Amino acid sequence: MMRATVALCMAVLWPGATLAVPAAVDEQQDATVTLQAATVHPQASETLRGVVDRVDEGNDALLIRLSSDKTESFKVQDGLIFNAVRFGDPVEISVQNIAGLRTIVGLSKQ
Repeated sequence: MMRATVALCMAVLWPGATLAVPAAVDEQQDATVTLQAATVHPQASETLRGVVDRVDEGNDALLIRLSSDKTESFKVQDGLIFNAVRFGDPVEISVQNIAGLRTIVGLSKQ
């Protein structure tokens, strides 16, 4: 049981770990570990360009003007981003859907 737990943890934390599953794990447990490792996918990110319209540190969010008629609020994954941007800064952001919220995972000033 301990080996199966270790193998499962390795498969979740390290995608290549399914190759290192201990030989004593039976076929059913091996299939479970392989299936769970196969369902771990890196999230797709989207790159957007816009201008910082508002910095909302209290809600861990940035409001980005994407076009003249479209402004969208994004959660910020890393609070250090607040030190790097101000109102009116042109930015390029990488956005991922994390826990159902569009979240900025990368930002560069243009």
